[in-house]
Amino acid sequence: MKKFFRKYFGTKIFYKQVFIIILPIMLQQLLMNLAGYVDNVMINSFGGNANAYNGVNAANRFIFVCNFIFIGLAACISIFIAQYFGAKNKDKINESVRLGLFVSLIFGFLCFGAITLFGKNFVNLFVQAEEIREYGYEYLRYIRYGVIISAIMMTFATAFRCVGRPNVALINAIIGIVVNVFFNWCMIFGHLGFSPMGAKGAAIATDISRVAELAGYIILIIFEKKSWFYGCFKKLRVSLPLIREYIKRVIPLVFNELLFSIGAVLLARYCTYKNDTWYNAYAYAQNISELFFIVFAGLGNGTGIVIGSALGNDELDKALEYSYYFKGLAITMGLIFGGLMILLAPLIAKLFNPSEEVYPLLMSILRITAICMAIYCYNSVCFFILRAGGDAVKAFILDQVPTYIISLPIAIIFGINASRLGLTLVTVYALTHIADVIKIFIANLFVSKKTWLVNITRRVEGSYAE
Repeated sequence: MKKFFRKYFGTKIFYKQVFIIILPIMLQQLLMNLAGYVDNVMINSFGGNANAYNGVNAANRFIFVCNFIFIGLAACISIFIAQYFGAKNKDKINESVRLGLFVSLIFGFLCFGAITLFGKNFVNLFVQAEEIREYGYEYLRYIRYGVIISAIMMTFATAFRCVGRPNVALINAIIGIVVNVFFNWCMIFGHLGFSPMGAKGAAIATDISRVAELAGYIILIIFEKKSWFYGCFKKLRVSLPLIREYIKRVIPLVFNELLFSIGAVLLARYCTYKNDTWYNAYAYAQNISELFFIVFAGLGNGTGIVIGSALGNDELDKALEYSYYFKGLAITMGLIFGGLMILLAPLIAKLFNPSEEVYPLLMSILRITAICMAIYCYNSVCFFILRAGGDAVKAFILDQVPTYIISLPIAIIFGINASRLGLTLVTVYALTHIADVIKIFIANLFVSKKTWLVNITRRVEGSYAE
């Protein structure tokens, strides 16, 4: 038993190092989710019914897909920044940031075009009533401008976290949240001289908040002389070896995030197949769950930064030791947050004022999610361990294959035929979680192979010598 605890539970020094990184990230994510929660409560109360909420929520599923593409791009560049930070190579850190910015801009404009062309069709997948759809159409018409800013912002936020400054992202997030909530109040309901805009107002307020948040990063990069990124854009050059290594990793990572987001969207579509009441319960449950899913943002970023830094400093034994510590931490935090979710979710749910028909479905979904929290955390940490060392292929297989060969077929078969088979939303949702249990065994197998124990910076530097 002592050997087990020594293997999976680290020293005070380790936890101090980790929590300095993950706590600001979790706090930032919590504040963002709380702002989103307030946002959703405001929209939900607009007009006295859930129509605006359901329409905006359906539209946001397209934004969800775009954001996960940006997360994949930022995650790929974080591999290089974290390892170069471990090697204390400022020039290569800045070169990596420039590359990340160029790529994020390209994908930001691509997502803007996709929303413009296909936004209405996307909303129609989730809601059936035309009145509800109109709210979604209006929201997308204005929120599409913010996706370009979001792409850039995620690159900068990731860069500051990777050099041990997560507080920068936290402070900028607070600025963005305050701006967002204020303008939501003004524009959704029509205060301080604004006319009531509903969904349109929510979208414009979000765009304004993103501009404010991005401005915080730009000011620091330009004026803070002691920053790792000072003078980052005095040059625009990015070396070919770095681009080659980036492309090798970005394709599977972005493809992974794209498939993850599409998988989540399709699960929502088929678990609630053509049933607006079920969709309402499912959407509420996801909004509430996100308040507790902050643990994934913290653990994921912490795993990538700490292990990536050790790998970049050629401390492979230490990186392996840390991987076991993160596994133990994942289970512990999963149990804690799952317990908190069971205790607090009923109180939080009441703020949405769900109907008598929606409430029992909502609470059952939340209980299933809470029970599975430790499993989610463990699988997530294993995924980020693989990704920290650039083993994007195994990370991709772990994250996507069980979803697409188990969860989605279950959701499609049982969701479409739910009424004929006498199944409820809760039953269909529970069955889709079989894949998460199977992922545990795949995760253990892949991490134990140790193919992720690689110093990527040596490969890039070695390319210069060829």
